[in-house]
Amino acid sequence: MKSKFFNPATSLTILLVAGLFVACGGASQSGIGQEAAPTTVKTANPSPTIASSIALPGDTPPEIPAVTSDQLLRIAEVPPDLPSYDRDDWKHWVDEDKDCQNTRHEALIEESLAKVAFKTDRKCQVATGEWFAPYTGETVTDATRLDIDHMIPLKNAHNSGGWAWDKSRKAAFANDMSYADHLIAVTASANRKKGARGPEAWKPTNRGYWCDYAIDWVQIKIDWDLSATKAEWGALQEMLETCDSTPSIQAVSPKAESPATVKEAVPPAAASSNSSEVRIASIDCKGKPEVVTIENSGASTQDLTGWKVSDDGLGHTFNFPNGFLLGSGSSVKLVSGGSGQDTESVIYWKTRTVWNNDGDTARLFDPSGETVSERECP
Repeated sequence: MKSKFFNPATSLTILLVAGLFVACGGASQSGIGQEAAPTTVKTANPSPTIASSIALPGDTPPEIPAVTSDQLLRIAEVPPDLPSYDRDDWKHWVDEDKDCQNTRHEALIEESLAKVAFKTDRKCQVATGEWFAPYTGETVTDATRLDIDHMIPLKNAHNSGGWAWDKSRKAAFANDMSYADHLIAVTASANRKKGARGPEAWKPTNRGYWCDYAIDWVQIKIDWDLSATKAEWGALQEMLETCDSTPSIQAVSPKAESPATVKEAVPPAAASSNSSEVRIASIDCKGKPEVVTIENSGASTQDLTGWKVSDDGLGHTFNFPNGFLLGSGSSVKLVSGGSGQDTESVIYWKTRTVWNNDGDTARLFDPSGETVSERECP
């Protein structure tokens, strides 16, 4: 299911921060339960907005909005003394929900444009369906012709900051399906040609997919707090130029302080800063669909930009879309294991179930990363 935060009516502004990634420290890392994938929705023919000016340290162009630290894409070269990459550390194709379908086959089921057929009556492994393989522009019906590709190759993630993760977070990255194109069905031949290469060394032969590919690549790197090299970013800029509206990029060299000190401004008339009155009111995690209800008992509207809901398992994390407002006395239901049209009071997160029936806990985090509410599955 596509993530829900890219608004086709608005532009995507990407702020680049150079020089924050050092060999010994790298990107800021966090545990698997603290943050995860996907937070932004990609729509057809998106039109990112980018400015060409580069600000020197100490200069802040007035037209550049303040942003939160998780909206920053760091530009940094790969440190020469990284620990070696070991693919076995990135455990992938797991059967997290113990239904006999591992991540590969769940991705095949989710991405098929037609009802799939299975190899056996147990319905563990997909045999046929209908998939559009975007790297080459082909339609494929035989699942054996397909690989499930990590949009950001695991080795690239390692070199970009994932080397510092523990194995549980590496597994979360390797199996994440919360952002639609984090894992993507492509022809096996195209995936082998891509290998672990970034866009500076390999691009899809289907040029009509370049815009989407670049936006997905950037978004996943931001969501997982991974850096990009200058060559990588140059290639992404070339691909972004194929979007319907010519993209431009705002590149900002920050001051010496951490980007975490830069906060997104919330107009006082639009939202309250009192997060203690927003809580998880209830959770129903047995059966389908699963529903987590979040309510605002305060006297004013709360802006949920930067807020997250996370589980205890492999780090499934839902990030509220930018500008999502929860009115005073209102509630919003976060639904997994179902599908439908989003409204102001219902958001469909995943078509798959998220919460474990025994012992799982839903946690609500404010933009600073503080846990403001939690509730266990009954």
